[in-house]
Amino acid sequence: MPAADLSTATVTTRLTVEIPTTVSLNGTLRARIVETDQEVAVPVTLEPGENRPEAVITLDNPRLWWPAGQGEQFRYAVQISLAIDGETQAFSRKVGVRRVEMDQSPHPIEGRYCILHINNRPIFCKGGNWVPPDMLYSAVPVERYDKLVQLALAANFNTLRIWGGAEYAPHALLDLCDEHGMIVWHDFAFACAQYPAHDPTFAAEVRAELTFITRELAHHPSLVVWCGNNEIEWGDWSWGYDNNTPAHPHYVIFHRDIPRILAAEDPVTLHWMSSPWSPDYKTPNDPTVGDQHPWTVSMEPGGADFWKYRGNIDRFPNEGGVLGASSPATLRQFLPENERYLYSPSWDHHDNPFAVHDSTPGELGHAYKTVELWTGLDPLSMPWEEYAFVSGLLHAEGLAEYISNYRRRMYDSASAIFWMYNDSWPVTHGWTIVDYYLRKKLAYHPVRRAFQPVTVVVADEGEQVVVYGVNDTPAVWCGELRYGLFMLNGRPPRVPNGETFGARPVDERIPATLPANCAVALAAIPRVESWEPLGLTDSGAFALLLRDDAVVAQHRLFVERFKDLRFSEPAITLDAKAASLTLTADAFAWGVCLDVDGELPLPDNCFDLLPGIPYTLPWHPKLGEPKIVRLGNRDAVAGEMTSRL
Repeated sequence: MPAADLSTATVTTRLTVEIPTTVSLNGTLRARIVETDQEVAVPVTLEPGENRPEAVITLDNPRLWWPAGQGEQFRYAVQISLAIDGETQAFSRKVGVRRVEMDQSPHPIEGRYCILHINNRPIFCKGGNWVPPDMLYSAVPVERYDKLVQLALAANFNTLRIWGGAEYAPHALLDLCDEHGMIVWHDFAFACAQYPAHDPTFAAEVRAELTFITRELAHHPSLVVWCGNNEIEWGDWSWGYDNNTPAHPHYVIFHRDIPRILAAEDPVTLHWMSSPWSPDYKTPNDPTVGDQHPWTVSMEPGGADFWKYRGNIDRFPNEGGVLGASSPATLRQFLPENERYLYSPSWDHHDNPFAVHDSTPGELGHAYKTVELWTGLDPLSMPWEEYAFVSGLLHAEGLAEYISNYRRRMYDSASAIFWMYNDSWPVTHGWTIVDYYLRKKLAYHPVRRAFQPVTVVVADEGEQVVVYGVNDTPAVWCGELRYGLFMLNGRPPRVPNGETFGARPVDERIPATLPANCAVALAAIPRVESWEPLGLTDSGAFALLLRDDAVVAQHRLFVERFKDLRFSEPAITLDAKAASLTLTADAFAWGVCLDVDGELPLPDNCFDLLPGIPYTLPWHPKLGEPKIVRLGNRDAVAGEMTSRL
């Protein structure tokens, strides 16, 4: 994509002025940019009715607004005043200068790329879908928006998608996104339905709403994509609407009205027709063109087989997810004490329909089947607190798989945006990593680690296990890669001929250089020759990125389900010092949890320990004595752990 000229920028101040009189009025519109001390004064004549006077200022070598992690979020203060007959109204706005484009050039294998460019730089979009943080939209205080944005930033988000089935983002939210560099993809408020645009009254209301909201929000630099709707093109294409319903009754809204309104009111923000949408007139959810909602993994009968994400090639995935139970503390807060069990009336009332029900009457719901599929446990025989941990741990695994798959494919895939970030009310099972009470679910920290600016991904590619380094920063990263195979019990393996290998049959260390803003293959392990002889239920593949011997990122890969892995009882040591905590295990430890309720301000949680490799995290004495409260090996699989002997 040719680079655009960023040496100048135009700041257009446009007012909407309603004159209720029957005569014209003369006045002066003034606009001033505080930081450059540039000012223009424009004589205006305002006619009866609506007027749109404007003033234009050109900036030379403007300071740019960048997404989080890419540069500064500079904003100019613009002062505006309108004087008429000696009376003046004045107000101000903060605006950012950025250029937004979508690279849809042909892909060398199939379809087209779909890469968001901001200021001539490709951006890999990392984040989640946003829904109103309360069922009473107007009751949300600014502090709640601020907390949610801060939690998203701490989880290494750079993108929020405002879903079209809810409300338009309030200024309080967008101001925070402007300030902190959070990209906003904003659906217009249409979702999952057919709309009667053939009704002239309805169509007029829609045009008025679209015009108003576009004018209202256009000055926010974080708002980089206006999307026509959520899943309406997809629904028209493949949801099997009644034949008596007019085909595409809303076509004019999304293909005529919205493009015209945006061209007039906000031409510098990218317009996307629908989500998902394939501009080449392929199926709207085609994985090789446009954006995608990869839902087939989580909606399959029998539970969410989230390892299937490993094969997804979606160009711009921005809605897909996995269900997981809320934390025990949250469940205790809204469930009466006598209804704290699976399928109680209150449990079901607060549950997600996909979790509760199955297409076959009398069968377990989808979320419960996911637990069965991966762990071999019977959900109905589990204490509810134990079930909440297991479901939450699998939720974490699923989202980490979703994110890691797309990040290693950067920029064949150019986003990893999941459903969804936050909740509107307290739920039993949900898609989110932060619940209604703003507690961190078990998936929060695994998602944070998967979104790290510099990370490593171990991928199963058939005959080989390939290790990818991922760097979405604008600078080259240099360090060291350690990668190989490990035995779950931490002991040297024995193969049929009696030969004994070392504790890690492959354990290599090589220099690693990650170019800026890309993913690269760093190493590979032959699967048949090196891994399979060790027993796929007894071993895994791993990789670490290190700098100055400190672990920067860690990843592991299994190809057998957790219920089939031969876990051993690990001996874990915890060494707390003044500012850090180091954990070491002699056998693999899955899902080490220091807090299942999501209430402690922990810097990390729900992580794995590789045999013999220390895991260090910041630790403040105010956090108290560290304690492992749950462990996947012990609490999330059927059967007993094996002896290490």
